[in-house]
Amino acid sequence: MRLGLGLTLVVMVALATGCGSGDSSTVAETSAQSRIYPWLKGPSREFLIREGDNAVQTFGREATKAERDQASRIIAAWMKARAAQNWEKDCSYFSRGTIHSLVDTDARYVTRGKVRTCPQALEYFGHDASGNYKNNLAGPIDSLRIQEGHGFAQYHGNDGHDWVVAVQRENGKWLISSTTPLGRNR
Repeated sequence: MRLGLGLTLVVMVALATGCGSGDSSTVAETSAQSRIYPWLKGPSREFLIREGDNAVQTFGREATKAERDQASRIIAAWMKARAAQNWEKDCSYFSRGTIHSLVDTDARYVTRGKVRTCPQALEYFGHDASGNYKNNLAGPIDSLRIQEGHGFAQYHGNDGHDWVVAVQRENGKWLISSTTPLGRNR
C-alpha cells in the first residue's frame, strides 16, 4: 500500500511540475528566441526583415498617433505635388535643411550658380532628385519612428512594396527631409 501511495505521489508531482519535453515554458522560450527584436512594440514590427537592415524600424521610439497623423497629411500632400511635378508645391513640404542641401550644396555647385531655388533644382535634377514621380501612398503612414527632431515614416505602398520617408520636425510640424521615398524589400 505504501508503495502504491508513493508511486501515486511521484506521478502527481511529476504532472504538476510539467515533467517532459513538451511543457509550455519551453515552448514560450523557443517562441521568444525566434522572434526578432522582441522588445520592439507597435506598428514598426510590420517592417522588420529577418537578417536584414532594421535600422529604421528600431530607430528612436514610435511616435504618437497625433504625430503620425500630422506626418501622414504632410507626406500625402507632398506625394501628390511630387507626382504632379508641381515643384513649387513639392518644395513647400521640405525642411529647411533639405532645401539648403538640394539648392545650395548640390544645384548651385553643379550648375555654377544658375539654379538658385528649390523648384529650379527639382526641375534641373528631375528623376535624379524626385525618383519616379509616382504616388504610391494609399492611405496614412503605418509607422513613424522619431528621435530628437528627426524621424522615418514607414508605409506599405499601393505597389506592393514598403517605403520609408525621412522627416524632420520644424516649428512643431513634421516636414520632408528627403526628395524621394526610399524603397525597401519585404
